[in-house]
Amino acid sequence: MNEPSIFQPLLPTTRRGRLALAGILLLALAVRLTLWSLPTHLPGNDENEYLAVARDLLAGRGWRFYDAYPWLRAPLYSLYLAGCLWLAGGDAQLALLPNVMLSVLHVYLLWMLGRAFSHHPEGPRRAERAGLWTAAAGATLLTLAAFANLWMSETLWNVLWALALLLLLRWRRTPAWPAAILAGGVIGLAILARSLPWLFLPILAAWMLWHRRGWRGLGYVAGLGLACLLVIAPWTLRNWRAYGAPILVETGFAYNLWAFSEPPLELGQINEILSAIPNPVERADYASAQGRALLSADPTILLRKPWPNTIYLWRVKPIQDRFIQQNYYSDVPLPYFISALIFDDLWYVALLALAAVGLGRAQRDGRLALALLWLGYVAGSTMWTHGEARYRHFFWPILLIYAGQTLARAGSATPRLQRFAAAAVGAGLLALIAANYPLGWAGQNLARGWQRYQASRAVAAGDYQQAEARLLQALEIAPSPDGWIALGRSKALLGASASASEAFRAAVNDKQDYPPATLALGAHLLATGQPTAAREAWANPYADQQVLLDWGWRDQVQPVTTSIAVGDGLDLGLVHH
Repeated sequence: MNEPSIFQPLLPTTRRGRLALAGILLLALAVRLTLWSLPTHLPGNDENEYLAVARDLLAGRGWRFYDAYPWLRAPLYSLYLAGCLWLAGGDAQLALLPNVMLSVLHVYLLWMLGRAFSHHPEGPRRAERAGLWTAAAGATLLTLAAFANLWMSETLWNVLWALALLLLLRWRRTPAWPAAILAGGVIGLAILARSLPWLFLPILAAWMLWHRRGWRGLGYVAGLGLACLLVIAPWTLRNWRAYGAPILVETGFAYNLWAFSEPPLELGQINEILSAIPNPVERADYASAQGRALLSADPTILLRKPWPNTIYLWRVKPIQDRFIQQNYYSDVPLPYFISALIFDDLWYVALLALAAVGLGRAQRDGRLALALLWLGYVAGSTMWTHGEARYRHFFWPILLIYAGQTLARAGSATPRLQRFAAAAVGAGLLALIAANYPLGWAGQNLARGWQRYQASRAVAAGDYQQAEARLLQALEIAPSPDGWIALGRSKALLGASASASEAFRAAVNDKQDYPPATLALGAHLLATGQPTAAREAWANPYADQQVLLDWGWRDQVQPVTTSIAVGDGLDLGLVHH
């Protein structure tokens, strides 16, 4: 069997391949830095938790955040983020740069994975070609680029899991202690980043024993398991010492067992109850007991879980971490929105279809078995616990690998049965995505964005009447604070001060805690000679004053200061240059 090497060579063997890989990595870096260069985004979802914990760690307050939180989280990403913040001097935006570089490293590892998972009798260059297609898919998938610019654990986990897969394939090719032990250690780190792989270990042990039977196979399994446990053990022992009982990694499963088993309470009420229990062990025990009671009272809950969780896992859903934005009330600029539709949504659907074809025509060996076991494990775990679109990150390494194989082998024949099975699975998932796609949201944003774009062109041409007409059409399609702000500025350009004030007030009334609306109203009132009214507008009780100050300072064009007037020209000799 002529399989490609796992780690060697580190670069493609041909000059053309090396140039292609360099281009792919540069493209990945450019896409991620473009998103990083956008104004600092508003933390959303789990970012608030990660940032708070990381800042506590930097300040020497330890893990006290979890003394009043619904769950205890796996620690590695918080430690990593604390290190990034320390390197960046506390600047959260600069702290994202290591994550950007990790994401580019992930693209490189995707090249190695695509090569390692491929098998072509014609020789290693075919495998390298599959690796290049895999890396190219990862470089251009906007989902991965966006998460590189979020204070979230997915990018770190992706890198660790890619390394673990490479080491497992290295062990499969030539069973040896170093590969098994290193794989176990890296899997331990991946579990400390996201605990999902923890229950995959027994499945992985069975896969290893299938490849290497007997006592030696058991020894390799024991070596991998022991290395994994040794990596996790310090955190488990720390929890035991801190809380009086061991928590292996985190308590998220206990929370999910209660929160997503059709409880009579709202999530906010559950969070409030659990946050009031200071000990994470007692908190997890209480949540588990509540969840088990719900399932005991109505076991059919388990039958009702898989289908909605499958939809939640695969659907496209507009959520906070979908776009990098200063504020989630902001309108997404049209070029960015179109890019997301193409390189996030359409590319996701295309890669899913390509991956189904690749899995259907793949070589029947241990690599495919490992891939299918992992996909089945993730799907099963989410179906009976809790599904979210973000959890597709756990699928992406495998999906990208087999999509890359399909692209590399375009035109190759596939046996009829395999082709039918792949088509059935792919068609089912694509139908699920299409049936749940937010077409109204996409159409509305495109139509509104187009009118706003035409309005900006009219302003540039000095046609303020046409700009106003376009902006009114945009507001008719979908009112938004940014739409009202744009209309107010257009009215101001026409000299209609009172109408401009009305538009700016409409923006504030639309979203009272939206900083740009408050700032725009105050700035307009100040510019029209109403300083008292401007101060009253800026004193908006619904807006965070520090956020207003930061946002206003950042958006002002500051002149370069070459000197500072001290004492109105009075020099007492106390200030020296």
